[in-house]
This record gives sequence, structure tokens and C-alpha cells, in this order.
Amino acid sequence: MRVAVIIPAAGAGHRFGAGDKLAADFGGRPVLLRAVEAFTKRDEVDAIIVAGPPDDLESFRDRYGAQLCFLGGTIVEGGRRERWETVRSALESVPEGCTHVAIHDGARPLVDDDLVGRVFEAGRTRDAVVPGIAVRDTLK
Repeated sequence: MRVAVIIPAAGAGHRFGAGDKLAADFGGRPVLLRAVEAFTKRDEVDAIIVAGPPDDLESFRDRYGAQLCFLGGTIVEGGRRERWETVRSALESVPEGCTHVAIHDGARPLVDDDLVGRVFEAGRTRDAVVPGIAVRDTLK
């Protein structure tokens, strides 16, 4: 199994309120980098493709390029309106030889290695996998 991980990071994050959700400090590093780190030590991962905002791509590269490069990631231009456009754009950069594609939101830093491992394992025998996690607390 050879996996290309696509991290959509082109959205405006309107529901977050003021500021840049991806740049928010999360344990000493930006949220985006924490989300990427979940995939950096996986043997199955051949490529990490971060799809950034097309209208601000140079600034995005200035902010994250060096750190993403250090983590093995590359930055590509994302979509302009919808997340599916961002994913479609990033799919064009999947290297030959990759047998699977995983998509993980750049604003979700709390994915753990166990969950990633279970998803990848299920992906070996299924055409598509979407993890579901039981909610442990009351939502109001």
C-alpha cells in the first residue's frame, strides 16, 4: 500500500471567527502542521499534498512552505469555491505508484496514529473508508 495524503487547506474558515484557523497555535505549532504531522511517520505514506488557497498561495507558501517541506509535504493550489474542487486539484499531483489516497482536513489536528492505522488497514480491502468516532460527551 502506497498512500498519498491530501490535506485541503484552501478554505477561508468563516465559522472560526476572527483570524486564521490553520495558523492558530496548538501546542506550540500551527493547527495545519499538527494535522500534517499525523501522517509523517507512517511507512505507507509516499506523499503529503497540502492544497492551499489559490488567491493567497504565495503568502501561504511563505508561512508554511519551509515547515511543510521539512515534514515531507508539498503545496499545490486548491480550489476557489468548494472543498471538492480543492481535492480534485490536489489529485492531479498524486505521484505515480501511489495505490491509495487519504484525505484529511487541514483544520483537524487531533487525529491519532491508531485511527490513521485503522483507516489505512481497512483501505487495504475496501474501495472507500470513512472513520466514525462515537461521541463521549453530551452535545448542547
